Amino acid sequence: MAVPQAQPEEQTQARYFQAGTALHRIFTEAPYLPRCSDNKTAARVRPREYAIRYPYMQVNRSGFVSWLIFDLDHNRAMAWDDAGLPAPNLIVRNRDSGHSHLFYAIPPVCTTENARSRPIAYMKAVYAAFAVRLQADPDFHSGPVAKTPGHPWWLTHELHNHVYELGQLADYVNLANESPWGQSPRLDDVSHSRHCILFEQLRHYAYSIVNKERERGTFETFTRLLEAYAYNKNRFVKLGLGFSEDLPLSSIKATVKSVARWTWSRYAGTGRCNRGVMNLDKDLPLPERQRLSATRTHELRRKATESRIRGACRALQQQGKAFTQAAVARAAGISRQTVASFKHVLDEVRKIPETVTALVKPLAKAVDVKFGGHQVTAGPNAMSPPPIFPRNDGLPVPDT
Repeated sequence: MAVPQAQPEEQTQARYFQAGTALHRIFTEAPYLPRCSDNKTAARVRPREYAIRYPYMQVNRSGFVSWLIFDLDHNRAMAWDDAGLPAPNLIVRNRDSGHSHLFYAIPPVCTTENARSRPIAYMKAVYAAFAVRLQADPDFHSGPVAKTPGHPWWLTHELHNHVYELGQLADYVNLANESPWGQSPRLDDVSHSRHCILFEQLRHYAYSIVNKERERGTFETFTRLLEAYAYNKNRFVKLGLGFSEDLPLSSIKATVKSVARWTWSRYAGTGRCNRGVMNLDKDLPLPERQRLSATRTHELRRKATESRIRGACRALQQQGKAFTQAAVARAAGISRQTVASFKHVLDEVRKIPETVTALVKPLAKAVDVKFGGHQVTAGPNAMSPPPIFPRNDGLPVPDT
């Protein structure tokens, strides 16, 4: 298949503002203030109306991937056709060397720390498989800076405006299933470096707990666990490994940050069946397992909220303050609407003093004293008639 005819520069620039074109999607999916420049550093930040005038610009937004961009360091811009892959939306070629960038439009995939890990891993697996078939740079990872389509420095070929689902692209390649958790820490190979020893120990510990933390915790709790583990492992002097001092705290924090982010966003597991904390039967239909899991999660959250409200009420009681819904919400760190939905907890706490009083009242009954070893001095009202205490039969006690 021959290389498509490049569009005239004036026509290409106009298509940035023509709805339904691939270039228009480049413009609308780009950041409002993308990085751009005359070189690959893209050190400037300009509004996207001006950024498209620079030969290099940031195409994907921070935290989102809307374009899979492949960097071909060879002059075969039609490598996708030779490999039997679908046509890219855009081909942007260097006029001199013939090296090019291929742009594939996909639905935006969120890549932030709070995003789901499976779509990210799936997208990266598709990208890696395409990079192999295209003989592209596997470490380019779609930029974030790429050749600006339509710039006069490059030859731009716009083929179509179809947005590929990741499943569509995956049908053309075989996805690899690699696991970085397949081996134990290789401490003998890195025994010369404290940083490498800690990194090996920490990354394998992270692999072992990340799936549980994704299910039951958050990225912050996962990071705190890694920090505690790293601090406990920072005992190189005591272990007698030939080092004169332990790692500084700044190095530990940097290592923890690197391992935590990579593992949370990219670790895909061993591929073995994981039934989760509920140990559900894998023969159950997926919707039923999801329903049971959601029910359990809701119950755990409800109990946790009740515990926070009870603790806030007790704290207000000790301070002698009335626990209104607003006061409890402030003490518990939750919204007043949430406290209102757990009004039964406030009613339970209010009943506790009444229950205690009811249990203490029977102790106020008179008790027959047969042995007066210690007498209490009579007060000023000693000549007044003695009080009448009720007896078990309900009759008054006669005067003595």
